[in-house]
Amino acid sequence: MRIGIILIFFLLISPAYAEMYKCTENGQISYQDKPCKTSGTEFTPSKDISAEQQQSAANKLESDLAIRNEQKRLAKKARDKERVIQAQEDAANAAYKKAQAIEEQARQTARQAEALEKSNDYYQNTRPYYVINPKPIAKPIPTPFPRK
Repeated sequence: MRIGIILIFFLLISPAYAEMYKCTENGQISYQDKPCKTSGTEFTPSKDISAEQQQSAANKLESDLAIRNEQKRLAKKARDKERVIQAQEDAANAAYKKAQAIEEQARQTARQAEALEKSNDYYQNTRPYYVINPKPIAKPIPTPFPRK
């Protein structure tokens, strides 16, 4: 949009030319804004391009811009597809890691249960322990000292 406005602006303004002189000195040609001292002529640059050339340039610019916009749209569409694919891959990877964690937790729980069963089997297969003197030993109660 901006490029089109700038192009139209430059096409619509008329160019302003200063007087230019083409000088020939010692076989060399030079261009300057002041009249030549020895030999030279006033130089008039060629005019702008014709209306047909302007129209064809504007049409070419519009077609180039349309092609560029289409390329941008296709590139954005491709990037969006890539993002969707990446998001799906990330979700699948997260689900796989979660399944692995659940499986590892199940294995760890099974190992703990097995260790607990072994521990219980050990204590069930041992002989009971009986206390020979089940009565507690009574401690003498201290008597208060008489006051003098």
